[in-house]
Amino acid sequence: MTPQPAPLSIGQLATETGERVKTLRYWTDLGLLQHERKESGYRMYTADSAERVQFIRSAQRVGFTLGDIARILSLRAEGQKPCTDVRDELQVHLRAVRQQLAQLQALEAELAQRLAYAQAHPDPECDTAGCVYLNPPSP
Repeated sequence: MTPQPAPLSIGQLATETGERVKTLRYWTDLGLLQHERKESGYRMYTADSAERVQFIRSAQRVGFTLGDIARILSLRAEGQKPCTDVRDELQVHLRAVRQQLAQLQALEAELAQRLAYAQAHPDPECDTAGCVYLNPPSP
């Protein structure tokens, strides 16, 4: 029989995962991390809590909110595979990122155009309310 790994204090979990204790407490308060309390009141986490912390960070990196993550973990706790829901949500996130990229590319083009004008006209007539470099481009 394989011995159970010793429970981790919140400080040990923070050290093992590279997360701040405050973050782990917050996630615990949200129900994302499970713990037991010792008689002293200290929170003790199971060894698999480190894997769950890594899952939370990984999900956040790809745009999932803590609410989304809580829903996924809840489905898993109920014995359901959340993969279909996650795949659908990944598609939504990818569409949003592609839309943001298109907007950023349009902004990049406009900034480049304005900068080129500013460099070509270092001392322009500036009789506008602000600065000619920031006025809407003329048609």
